[in-house]
Amino acid sequence: MRQRNRRLTAPRIWLFPCCLLALQAIPYPIRAQDEVPISPDDEEVVAPEVPLVELPETVVTGRPEPFPANALGDDSLVTPSRAATSASENATSVTVITGEQIQQRRQATVLEVLRGVPGLDVVQSGGAGRQASVFIRGGNSEHTKVLLDGISMNDPSSPNRAFDFSTLTTDNIERIEVVRGPQSMVYGSDAIGGVINIITKRGEGPMSFRGSLMGGTFGTHQERIGVSGGNERTYYSVTGSYFDADGISALDPRFGGVERDGFQNAAFSGRMGWNVAESVNVDYVFRYSDSDSEVDDFLADNLIRENRQQRFFQRIQVQSEHADGMLISKVGFSQTDYHRLDTDPGPFDVPEFDGDFRQVDWQGIVQVSDTNVFTVGADYWHEEGQTSNTPKVPRNLAGMYVQDQFSLWDRSFTTVGVRWDDHSTAGTAQTYRVTQLFRCDQTGTNVHGSIGRGFKAPSVAQSSTFFFLGDPALLPEFSKGWDVGIEQAWYCGNLTLDVTYFRNDYRNLIVFDFPTFSLRNVGLAESSGVEVVAFAQLTDASSLSASYTYTDTENLVTNTQLLRRPRNKASLSAHHRCCADRATVNAYLNYVGTRDDFGLTDVTTLGQYITLDLSGSYRIDERWTLFARIDNATDTDYEQVFSFGTPGIAAYAGVTFTQ
Repeated sequence: MRQRNRRLTAPRIWLFPCCLLALQAIPYPIRAQDEVPISPDDEEVVAPEVPLVELPETVVTGRPEPFPANALGDDSLVTPSRAATSASENATSVTVITGEQIQQRRQATVLEVLRGVPGLDVVQSGGAGRQASVFIRGGNSEHTKVLLDGISMNDPSSPNRAFDFSTLTTDNIERIEVVRGPQSMVYGSDAIGGVINIITKRGEGPMSFRGSLMGGTFGTHQERIGVSGGNERTYYSVTGSYFDADGISALDPRFGGVERDGFQNAAFSGRMGWNVAESVNVDYVFRYSDSDSEVDDFLADNLIRENRQQRFFQRIQVQSEHADGMLISKVGFSQTDYHRLDTDPGPFDVPEFDGDFRQVDWQGIVQVSDTNVFTVGADYWHEEGQTSNTPKVPRNLAGMYVQDQFSLWDRSFTTVGVRWDDHSTAGTAQTYRVTQLFRCDQTGTNVHGSIGRGFKAPSVAQSSTFFFLGDPALLPEFSKGWDVGIEQAWYCGNLTLDVTYFRNDYRNLIVFDFPTFSLRNVGLAESSGVEVVAFAQLTDASSLSASYTYTDTENLVTNTQLLRRPRNKASLSAHHRCCADRATVNAYLNYVGTRDDFGLTDVTTLGQYITLDLSGSYRIDERWTLFARIDNATDTDYEQVFSFGTPGIAAYAGVTFTQ
């Protein structure tokens, strides 16, 4: 095994201690009447099992979000309309993964938490720390816009602007909202297939400290420490973590992979805010990671190659209320910085990549009446990409949108919106979105549907000489997507079933054209399918949730299936609380059907597989909790990507402490 250079340095490493010092300087008098009960996020208490909240097209009303002094409620969604709205009035396909669910799984990365989400396929090229992508409803990985509290996390320096999930840890996350279908009307470029929005925790109550230690198979260990608190004037939650694993061979052993490829990742994240006045709030979010992944070449072990990556995200936002809350105005600034280094880049000899992204956005929300909310917004972003061999290449985009949300008789809930964008090289684009929910509370029936248009501007690499294949004349990629479904609840909501049909058409896709040896807008593709989601609350302490997705994709140019998208995918999870609610036991079963992938000389078919993951915890007292998990409990031998290795059975255990 190669000797790794353990690093924990970066230009912005000062950010974490400076934030802690700033917190100490905040006036924080706690009087008896100011004290807030500690939430499960501040204390390791085993919360009642909450199933994977599938809100299959059920939430967009139109009431302004609660003022930032208050945390989001269980019946609130942020992502569909860029402001908190009621989940019971939403018609967009949304899956919510709560903080309790993330805690129950005991996984270190967001990637693992996303497995099992309906309509979403997770693919990783090797073990921990290797390139990881998601595909929503058959779209490409770059067709998913990934957000952190409104910050665009997509990489400006990558070939197609896709986001790599391999180093994104679960630290300090309150919830994750996965929105399926075109969302460009609200979020502009990149949201052509869907949006994954990661929402950071807000602190509350007296200052508390939390820490955890975890270790297990493949030489894995992880340490976390955090501090949080808040009152009516201020709130804060800051976390630091370090993850280290000897790992497995990135190259599958059947192709000769024997040497382990390790992974290290240090991460710092936080959110803090100040209610300047009764109607004015300042909110700041940041996340920094420094990772080092050992990798192999194609079909060959490489003993010296490492991919080193530094990523920094931050956002500051000011929100104000006017006219007794009838008007809410939000203005924000977001920053995204990437630096990537390949220690053995091969014949292309391009070892370093840098990407910078800056965005300014404004949103105004007007409560026209009790049943009507009107929203208008505008944003402008500027990005730059460069390599060690090329200078910076700038691109910018300006956009604005209007949206109207209204309801009738507390049964019909409608959203209509349009957007205009102007890209510096790709020109203009117009997008729209319409959603409709019909709700019958007497029978527990919801009929929901949506239709929208999405677009994605060419990346810096695609539209410039940043890479030698770039072409400034490339046009944006477009999609048109729609879905319709019905949700039925029985036994006071203890049993629910939702069935949704979806269809997406992609045009102007940017693909490599072999005859001209260049990138061209010649790609055409379709995807359609069915998502089925069920949930059953068996007892007060036990629940089951299940999902099945059928996805049929086709490349209309070659008349072949799109790669790495299985036609059939299913998941089943079971949860149980016992020992007077001091212990939890969880099981996660995932099935992935056959799918095509690149082979040695032609397209090959990867076999179907089933994996079983287990997790559990036991609360010793109010401060100490023991936890454990087993991944791939049946030791299934499978491939996610052709020629790349996957871990066998693995066990991990640890302890958490809250003060």
